[in-house]
Amino acid sequence: MYNLDMTIHPQWENRFSEKQMAVIAKSLLELATYSAVQSEMPDLDLYVKDFMSALDEKDLSSIEDALLTLYIQLHNAGFRYSPSEIEILKKRNAYLCHPGGLSPLIMAKKFIKPESIVADLGAGNGLQGLLLQRICPHRKTLQIELSSELIRLGKIFQESLGISSDRIEWIHDDIVNVSIDTADFIYIYRPAKPIDRGRELYQSIARKLSAGNKPLIIFSVADCLAAFLDKRFSVFYTDGHLTCFIKNRNGF
Repeated sequence: MYNLDMTIHPQWENRFSEKQMAVIAKSLLELATYSAVQSEMPDLDLYVKDFMSALDEKDLSSIEDALLTLYIQLHNAGFRYSPSEIEILKKRNAYLCHPGGLSPLIMAKKFIKPESIVADLGAGNGLQGLLLQRICPHRKTLQIELSSELIRLGKIFQESLGISSDRIEWIHDDIVNVSIDTADFIYIYRPAKPIDRGRELYQSIARKLSAGNKPLIIFSVADCLAAFLDKRFSVFYTDGHLTCFIKNRNGF
């Protein structure tokens, strides 16, 4: 049994000036040591042992590498689609699994409030949204995902993290069919190639985001949205990996 009451590594606190990394590490360990998760992923304990060994060695670089490896293993879990779901993916020129990374999760804390509603467009197994609930607990996360298998596994992840059902809503559907007008924070990782019918997907998302005058923050990883959003949206941060947009209340 691993000790999950780990405190933040002092070098992490100096490096990130936040305690989100400790929350992420603790959450990933809780996930990886939960019996139902381990039943789904029999090799997971190897990655847990590597991370715990790195902690014992107190080498920051090794700790970060082992943590990221564990994160990627969990993020990639369960990526299976039914034949009908695959047809929709093909229609959209869609990508499959791409881990969004930890930096968007850390940055999001500044923008997600207790009353926020967060929507993850193409949530996969929901790991990003669940970690956001751990880092900055908020009213609700809408996990929108096409794969029923990923949602099944995501619900096991949710159970392992002890996040109540009123704070997570799983939506099994194509993004274009789902209303997101209640959300005030959007997370999206490049769901499709922005060509042919992939362009139609981005146009649909952009229309949804443009509707109404509600203030909105968008975290777009490997961004393709910029070309489709209108002048009501402005970029307030970009680093080549993550691009962040804001839509003002009055729309201009």
